Amino acid sequence: MKNGSINIWMNLIGFDKNDEDRGVERFLNTTGFIPDSVIGLLCHSDFFHLHKGMDEEYILPPDNCAYWGIPRNLERERQEWTNYDLRELVSGLKSRGVEFYAGIFGSYLGSAFHDEWIESHPELFRHSLKGGYNPKASLFVLKRFSDGSYYEDFFIEKACQTLTDYGMAGLHLADSFCPPAGGMLHNLDFSTDFVTQFTEHSGVKLPETITARLGTDTEETERERSEWIYCNERLAWIEFNAWRWEKFFTKLCTALHKIGKKALVLGMYCTDPLETLYCIGINLRRIVEAGVDAITANILPTSCYIMGPDFRPYKFYEYMAIAPTVAAHLPKGHLISMLGVQDATEEWNAIYDRPVMHQKDMYTMMSYQLVDKDGVSRCLDGFFLCLGDGLTAGDWKWESERLEAALSATPCKLFSPVMLWSEAANEALLPEYIKTRRWSPHKFYCEIERNGLRLGGSILPDALPKYEGAIFVPNFDLLTKEEQSAVARYKGGAIFATASPDFDLNTVDGITFAINDAHSAYPIKAFLIGKKIPKEAKDAIEKLLSEDDGKESLIGDLANLSEPDYTLTEALIFQKVSEGFVKAVCLILESISPSPFKIDKPSLVMGMPDGAYRIYVFNDSEDKYHRAFVVSERSVKNTKFISKYPILPPKFMDAPSTSLH
Repeated sequence: MKNGSINIWMNLIGFDKNDEDRGVERFLNTTGFIPDSVIGLLCHSDFFHLHKGMDEEYILPPDNCAYWGIPRNLERERQEWTNYDLRELVSGLKSRGVEFYAGIFGSYLGSAFHDEWIESHPELFRHSLKGGYNPKASLFVLKRFSDGSYYEDFFIEKACQTLTDYGMAGLHLADSFCPPAGGMLHNLDFSTDFVTQFTEHSGVKLPETITARLGTDTEETERERSEWIYCNERLAWIEFNAWRWEKFFTKLCTALHKIGKKALVLGMYCTDPLETLYCIGINLRRIVEAGVDAITANILPTSCYIMGPDFRPYKFYEYMAIAPTVAAHLPKGHLISMLGVQDATEEWNAIYDRPVMHQKDMYTMMSYQLVDKDGVSRCLDGFFLCLGDGLTAGDWKWESERLEAALSATPCKLFSPVMLWSEAANEALLPEYIKTRRWSPHKFYCEIERNGLRLGGSILPDALPKYEGAIFVPNFDLLTKEEQSAVARYKGGAIFATASPDFDLNTVDGITFAINDAHSAYPIKAFLIGKKIPKEAKDAIEKLLSEDDGKESLIGDLANLSEPDYTLTEALIFQKVSEGFVKAVCLILESISPSPFKIDKPSLVMGMPDGAYRIYVFNDSEDKYHRAFVVSERSVKNTKFISKYPILPPKFMDAPSTSLH
């Protein structure tokens, strides 16, 4: 598609091996367009482990042919694919301009479909402490063989050979491979091998009572290690995990790039930069700098919700805020996002089950912009459709029309406020979070949007000299001195910033208005630079600040609170920030963001290169279409609807210049 890449994650069951070309022409005729890549969900990592070369033809296991060996999708029964069949499919797609990647999990299925390679190497199992003790949770790729050699060295050699033999463009690593899904750092793996790697790298000395029982891996010994390390050496444990992943990907990507192959990595689990590091132990920026070609973020609020509505909340704002925060965190041009379309194995279909929410996902995630020294660009470089097999030609037509619409915005100016992202502040946040549980930029972003104000995206410090517009600066006190000075000198509009309770506002020049959260045990401050607040807005702000939502503040030993077990159902634990304070922040940001329109629904406003305005108006209902009123400061020549919502033509009328609220 013209304005972004479309990558389709799908099972081999989506192709027909009985066709002469193994189903390539049939598939592309069904989609109606040529995707940039197909990521074959070959599912089981034994696709690489058990690769035998191409000297003879052999049948691939069922759990390489379909996700968890599912017997059929809506289109066909699972077929027996051979290594030769798959090589011909890869070649056929390549001849049509479509790259093929081998996508794998690290899951262990108990040899349900074939004799799994890891059964012969039990030392590589992940020892999970989540819930009950499970010493065979999945493959853990950072571990060592019993002879002391690293699994990663074996895997890299097999991966390079396999990708070369099939002529594939690269690999995609996802659930249970990277990240090690299902667990978090306090319950992930505390086996003798991994804890020994930790002490060797960090120099941390374990108590003799723990050291004496290294080599004996039981629930008791591993929980003892977990509790001591997490309580006493948490920062060192997090840094060790981040270092191990960085080392893994430095090795892998160096080898892949040498033979012209790429590495696509999930690396997160519906998490933002802080949560990915704190809960999973992966620093996304560092693995991209190590060579990862793209992070395939799983911004999946709708599919995660409809797959398990009884135990998974609908986390629209949390998931959408991943796009602007991760995009700012990563080097530019390395981020695409999964879009949950359907999955026969997981038994959901967003097109049919939640079409309104599905469209909201695709339009919203592509609306966020990143501002750097080169100007405005979209946060996400494209979509990673999950999954693309089993869709009809009609489904693809419906989907592709909306994908085109979502990708069509190329603004040159933003009228909605943007959030400043400082990588230095992000690095300083981790120990601060542990000590105080203060809000992260991602938490501010999603709560501001949850309360009705849409932010246009993120801005980097190097863009400040040329940018014009309102800017929100979270955690001002964590910026470098140079960044603080650049913010204070900003002349392109107003700045509204937050800081810790003990930050001295007298150190900042030009503050015109300040507030604090009087109803929290951690009363953060917020202050305005560059503009004054109108009298009527002040009255409304004071009223909001006077309201206590009744929620309890965190007290006691904040560093050692009981942690969540699973990122898909729970979130990081944060200190209380009163709802009235957040609403006051929204009101202040709205008041300092000049816009040519007044709109009675949450909205984003962008300026396009041709002089037109693009307006995103967000429903305040998840399953109904609601009308919106838009008042323009200037006469409107014409309007054009970009999205495919069933919207009637607009009704024009003269309106008094009064607020619609």
